[in-house]
Amino acid sequence: MRLVALTLLALALSATAATGAGRAPGGSLSIEDGRGLVRIVGKGVVVGRIEKGTLQIIDLSLSDPWSPRVNGIPRGRKVWLLGKKISFYVPGGSYRIVAQGEGISISARGVGAVVLKGDPDPLGGTGLYAVGDASLAPLPFDVIKMTFGDTGTGAPSSQTGTIQK
Repeated sequence: MRLVALTLLALALSATAATGAGRAPGGSLSIEDGRGLVRIVGKGVVVGRIEKGTLQIIDLSLSDPWSPRVNGIPRGRKVWLLGKKISFYVPGGSYRIVAQGEGISISARGVGAVVLKGDPDPLGGTGLYAVGDASLAPLPFDVIKMTFGDTGTGAPSSQTGTIQK
């Protein structure tokens, strides 16, 4: 019984510490069942999942103790993975994330910039996204770039050309 109580206390304290240390002022970004490419450069906390595709995470904070976790396992400063049912968590600091594939779900809290490009399925679906308190909208077929949090207005701006990873 004591072991269970101590374990729960330790988990609660670590979650509180991670949330407090990773907390950044500002906004949020949400991707739901996305299909295509999502590139985020930001600061804060990110939780995500990719049903099938690739994931690249680069931890840009060299001096903080936090490292990305992929499928529940702490990783180094750079992560690249190809596969199915990939889950990831960035507990805080600055990061660059590139997710490409299908079934992309991401929740980011903090500040940053995102590039989105939907890749429609046979029925034309690309998934949904929202910045801040805005309503969910379909991922665009064309490349768009926008900000979330305190870095700007969050309004989309059209971008043409290729996305460099």
